[in-house]
Parts: sequence; structure tokens; C-alpha cells
Amino acid sequence: MARKDIIMLSQDELRRLHVLAKVLEKKLKQREAAGILGISTRQVRRLLKRIKREGDAGVVHQSRGKASNRKIPEET
Repeated sequence: MARKDIIMLSQDELRRLHVLAKVLEKKLKQREAAGILGISTRQVRRLLKRIKREGDAGVVHQSRGKASNRKIPEET
């Protein structure tokens, strides 16, 4: 039986996924998507590449769930 994963997305990530899906369907151009999302066309291409590789989870920020680099150590 196929296992289904649940992906928790914020509103911004859900909106980003929706716009990028329209680009993949060729209903929007990369330039238009960049304008809507407020990012560069290069970033749009990078996100599309990650979505093709990882699926919908490619929209989620990579550092989610990891400890901050600026976290104060437990000893202090």
C-alpha cells in the first residue's frame, strides 16, 4: 500500500506552491511568477527545479526543524 506523507505548509509556502504549479502547467510565465512572489526569476527557476526533484515538499524551507546557529548552548 502506498504511504502518504503529510506536508505542513505555512500560508506563504502554500501560496508559493500554487503560483509555481501554474508555472509548471505553463499558465504563468516565470517572470510573472517572480513578480507575484516578490522574488527573482533565478529564484523561481531554482524553486521549480527543487519541486521537480522533491515534489511539493521542495517549497518548504530547508532549515525548518533544525536548531538555530545562534542558539545559546545548554551549558549557559
